This record gives sequence, C-alpha cells and structure tokens, in this order.
Amino acid sequence: MVGIGILNSNAQNATVTLKVIDNEDGALTNNVDDNNETNVFCWAGSDAGAFYEGDWWYPMYAGETGRTGGELIKESGVWTWQCTFYNVAEGEYRWNPHMKTLGWASINNLYTYGESADIYFSVAADGTITGQTTLELPLTSTSNKVVSNDSLKAYSVGKRILIENLNEAEQLIVFDLSGKLVSQMTVKFNVAEVCVDQPGIYLVKTTDSSLKVLVK
Repeated sequence: MVGIGILNSNAQNATVTLKVIDNEDGALTNNVDDNNETNVFCWAGSDAGAFYEGDWWYPMYAGETGRTGGELIKESGVWTWQCTFYNVAEGEYRWNPHMKTLGWASINNLYTYGESADIYFSVAADGTITGQTTLELPLTSTSNKVVSNDSLKAYSVGKRILIENLNEAEQLIVFDLSGKLVSQMTVKFNVAEVCVDQPGIYLVKTTDSSLKVLVK
C-alpha cells in the first residue's frame, strides 16, 4: 500500500509578538539601580522546545548579543516590553514572562495574575493567533482599594497599607512590583501597618497567602 500525504498549500505561518505592558511608566517592571531597562524577559515555545536556540531565556528589550526582535517601547506613561518571533507554524504554544529583579522569577503566578506561570496562545492553519500574547500590569482587579481572600484583608489609607486577619508569629513581607523589599516583620498582633514612600501596587505576603494592594 502506498501512503499519500496531502499538503495544505493554504497554511500560513504567523508573526507573534509577546508583550508585557507596564501602565505605571515603568514603575512596576523597572529598577533604575538594578538591571535598568533590561529587566523583563521570557521563555516562549511549545512542548517541542523554544522558538530559539541557546540560553533558555529571551530578552523583551534590545541589545542582547545574538537575540533579535526584543524591544522596550516607552510612550505616554506606558512601557511595553516585547519580543517578536517570525514564521511560527500552526500549533499550541505558551510563554512565561519573568523579571530579573524578582530573582529571575515569573511574573504571572508570583503576583497571582494566573494560577500557572505559563500563558497560552495558539496559531491556526491560516496564521490567525488566538489566546493571550499580552500581560498588562496592573490588572483591573488590582485597582480595588480593599482586597481580601480567605486568609487576609488589606487596604490602603494614604501611604499606609493596613493588613488584617494575621496570625501571631507568622512572617509578613511586602514588596513593590519591581521586586524591592519594602518591609519584613514577625507579626505580633492580628493587624499590622506598613508605610510606603510611593504610590503603586504592592505585594503583601504571609506564609500561606498573598494579596496585591493599590496605594494611590
């Protein structure tokens, strides 16, 4: 028996641009004292491997030797970190944006934007891209003044973050979204207060829980 393969002559590869958009003029993704303007990168590919060869990470900014397609765009208070891959064939893909100032940790699940570090998208046979190719910071949900989950409640008053429902002797840690440590303490009561210098999004973490708090 002779097998006959049918080639889809209408198949089109896609150009895929992945973006991390910082709507706070770089405050959420950049630290001028640490990896200034070279802070955001990603892994991108599928179960078969990355879109590229060499090191596992790909810069979402320009200037890294041997890596093209990365760019940091600044305009109107918005910083867009992005990288572009060409001739991406039909298939299921994922990407995983990171920041160096977070200890080279992923953005998506560290700040609880998603349960997984990975973000998924697909390319159809006609080159159409579906799924998520952009991670925008902050998300709409972070604009709430009072946030809570099953364990914690937190809110801001001026430049103070107030945290409730704490457990005595547990560790309370607060970071800004550039990964800078703002406060670390051992809890003595079921409430705590942390003063901050700047408006922005802050990550409040305990042993078992975390919240994002907006300080205006």
